[in-house]
Amino acid sequence: MLGFKFQEIGADVMGAKLPPVTSVTSLFNSSTADITLDQVRELVSQNLPESLTLEYKETYSPGLVTSVAAMANSYGGLILVGVTDQAQPNRLVGVPEATVVQIVNACHDKLEPPWEPQIIPVALGGGSQSYVLVVRVDPTRAPRPVLIDGHAPIRLQGRNARADRGRLAQLFSETSAPGQAVGRLVTAPELPANQDGSPTADFVIRGGLVLPVGEVATWRPLSERSVDLLAAALNTSPLTDNLGWRTVRLGINGANPFHRSGFNRARHARLAWQAVTDLEPRHPIEAVAVADLPSTYGAPRTTLPFTLDVIVRVRAFLAASGPPGAANMRLTVPDLYKTLDALLATLTSNDVVRSLANLAGIDPVVVPQPGNLFFLTGPEVGELLSLDGLTPIEGAGPSHGAQVLANPGLDLANPAERQTQLDDWLQQIALDAGLRGMESLLAAYHQQQAS
Repeated sequence: MLGFKFQEIGADVMGAKLPPVTSVTSLFNSSTADITLDQVRELVSQNLPESLTLEYKETYSPGLVTSVAAMANSYGGLILVGVTDQAQPNRLVGVPEATVVQIVNACHDKLEPPWEPQIIPVALGGGSQSYVLVVRVDPTRAPRPVLIDGHAPIRLQGRNARADRGRLAQLFSETSAPGQAVGRLVTAPELPANQDGSPTADFVIRGGLVLPVGEVATWRPLSERSVDLLAAALNTSPLTDNLGWRTVRLGINGANPFHRSGFNRARHARLAWQAVTDLEPRHPIEAVAVADLPSTYGAPRTTLPFTLDVIVRVRAFLAASGPPGAANMRLTVPDLYKTLDALLATLTSNDVVRSLANLAGIDPVVVPQPGNLFFLTGPEVGELLSLDGLTPIEGAGPSHGAQVLANPGLDLANPAERQTQLDDWLQQIALDAGLRGMESLLAAYHQQQAS
């Protein structure tokens, strides 16, 4: 099928389904009804240090309200009340239920304007009358700037500080906070086409991130060193492994690693990975990464969109080099699954996240997860995908792909939770294309991988 098998990403990713690991991101985005004591205990057991987005409070104290304001004025986060920051076998010490009222009253009395975060009591159980309070500070819901005692606290690495004059002016000028839902979404790619509008690519997959930009990055061009570090991170990523094996299966020996290629400027970096042949298309498989800061220096608030595209033109290549009929080979669901998995694993990998944080001038802990993904096809999806295990719905109409949204309650860096997201996405892509059977096909695939 189109036209090879992919490299296995690893048994932990593609084999037996691993249990989800609770993270700050997943606990922050989980629905209230889904938050359990086991989740809180698992997060605490990882002994994560206090950071921009995480703080522990053993008991209520006035400093808790300052932390609420600081996180509201920064990137948001979690405050776990009833959890000691001291290393000991059981860090969940609990607080009385009345602590909820203390926090609410203090927020209304001390914060200007009065505002309260979401507070979720989680019972310790076992006959105890104590609770761990999960305090979720969402900056998109806060009336920024949030003041306390006449000043605006902000969150630094594991501590609070006062906003200086420039940061205070920035807070007053903002109409929305970093991380607002619409700001997490990357824009749709363009499907490569001939002058007559006919598509030249089998399909394009686009993932990406929309990063908040730190103050220092607002005033400078994209660092050459940081762009080079990004290229190096991409060249050792799961996606590059995946694309490399695709070229091997096609019999292609040449590939250019990620490097600056095409339109590049002081605040716009374009990196390309290319499978190279002597035939047309010269790049039957290509990946393009773009980091783009707004062109105006010194903007009071801005974001850095980063997109990562996979562009496949294998059918045209096989038409020129393969056996008769090879150009009509189809893309199997496992092949598509593994490519999507490699893309998401790359966007959430530590090396890529750190290099993007360097570009944006922020701490890696506040780099968001992908908010959406595009899968666009030249031929109709029903003509591109292998129908082995899929049944067309009569009269469903044509489809050339879909935009799929990420569940913010899933930690896409975790293989098990990423699998849940990918299953949902592939089911949506199939149903939008009028194809039934994807759910059963994926269940059989995962069972086969686990055996």
